[in-house]
Amino acid sequence: MSDDKTKTESKAEVKSEDPKGETPKETEASTKKDGDEAMTEAQKEENAKKAEEERKKREELKKKYANWPLKGIKDPHENDVMYGRGGGTNHHPGNKAYRKMVEDRKLEYVNSKRLDKPLVALEIIRTWRGQLPPGRFLKLDEKTGLWNDVGDKKAREKTSQALREKAPLIRKQQEEEQDKDGKGAVSAILAVTFHSIRCLDDSWFHFFKICRRMAMPR
Repeated sequence: MSDDKTKTESKAEVKSEDPKGETPKETEASTKKDGDEAMTEAQKEENAKKAEEERKKREELKKKYANWPLKGIKDPHENDVMYGRGGGTNHHPGNKAYRKMVEDRKLEYVNSKRLDKPLVALEIIRTWRGQLPPGRFLKLDEKTGLWNDVGDKKAREKTSQALREKAPLIRKQQEEEQDKDGKGAVSAILAVTFHSIRCLDDSWFHFFKICRRMAMPR
């Protein structure tokens, strides 16, 4: 009896030391969770700090390029689109980036309503000019040998023209894909019908057979 009493008292003492009754695994899991939360908070603070630094850096660049020249430019920047023909302009980094930007919006332009199409071009120009340093659309002055910005109106005309390039081909490809999908759906319906009317007379059977062959995608 005395031994049982001693064991009971010992268990009571253990419980009093650990009122929650947590096992070592539960304690470890709780510690890990606290550590993860602390790490998450630290990451949030670090991300917020980086975002603030990026914002300040952008503001500084805006001030630096506030008076970015639009005329009498001797050396175009990589954020500039250079008007003209030939390898010199085609291989300019700004022209390459601009062509990619236009290419990425062509499908949207083709599928837009007529009144919405100019908005796509304007958005491209706004994005291009919003770079740091600001993007420009430059044309060479043959007399001075210097480059001048053509302005938003001519930039929009150039951008709209670039968006229209290969537009008929894009529309044709879309129509072919839609036609193919439509024929596939019709073919599936006819296939079900074809099997369901096999019990009908030969004339109806051959009629649906011909229809099914005509609807099959080629």
